[in-house]
Amino acid sequence: MEYNGLVSVVMPVHNGEKYLREAIESVLNQTYTNFEFLIIENCSTDSSVEIIKSYNDHRIRLIIENNCGQVQAYNRGFKEAKGEYVFIHDHDDISHPERFEKQLKNMIKNNIEICGSYFSLIDENKKIIGEIEVPIKHDAIVKELLYRNSTIFNSSVCINKKVFMRLENFNIKYFPSADYEFYLRGVGLFVYGNIPEFLYSWRQHPKQISSSYIKEVASKTIAISLMYKNKFPANKINTYTGLVYYYNDKLLKSFGYFFIALFLDKFTKKLLRYFLIVCFAGVPLKLIRKFNLVNSKLFLTSKKAFNKVL
Repeated sequence: MEYNGLVSVVMPVHNGEKYLREAIESVLNQTYTNFEFLIIENCSTDSSVEIIKSYNDHRIRLIIENNCGQVQAYNRGFKEAKGEYVFIHDHDDISHPERFEKQLKNMIKNNIEICGSYFSLIDENKKIIGEIEVPIKHDAIVKELLYRNSTIFNSSVCINKKVFMRLENFNIKYFPSADYEFYLRGVGLFVYGNIPEFLYSWRQHPKQISSSYIKEVASKTIAISLMYKNKFPANKINTYTGLVYYYNDKLLKSFGYFFIALFLDKFTKKLLRYFLIVCFAGVPLKLIRKFNLVNSKLFLTSKKAFNKVL
């Protein structure tokens, strides 16, 4: 590709020794090589620092962040980044070797300022246990982002540096969903995109943030979505509110809003589909989510077939 400008990679690290080498090497082995690799050491008590220092690569810049916290580490990285584009990468995940090259090409070609991709779910041994597809085009992304926080999957994202000049940083008061509030803040200001390829692998394990703070993620995500309720389509207010609760496992509340929407909102097939799912599959869905089967291959395949029928 013609573009060869400097880009930045921001990787916060907190007690990441178990998977850190795989994460670092997936960055160092990218086909796009002109990057600075900012590893933000965030109050680790394990051997993370020693692992980072064992790499002799001029692109790596180790930054010690004493103001402990994931949001603080991200913001330190964004502040220190010198590249025109900033890639996010978590310390326990893996990037496809062509991730940087493909995202940059897509962003430059289509004037996209915030770009993610499809992503795989892997277990502790790198085995693929699920695959998540997200909307590709800007309009579809924005529509779904209003009620679903994984529509732009933070760890798979590349961000044009000018976005930070306008939006500034992640807001710590919205932790552990600060990234979601950041991307909602950008709706109407920037162009979003996702690449329909599985360029990022998100590792599932008990110590990750999303597992440790699962209840807080749901409650904070709901609050953030409803804070931006003014962006919901005027003729689908109840539908979108129902979707917010649906995707955050508050199925009884979602049923109430979907029921009201049948009478007050613009009727759509999507509304009917979600209303029927909550009515007839609410209890099984609750169990599937409880036992973390919602991203399994079997569930995702069944979901596709079910949606086609509806």
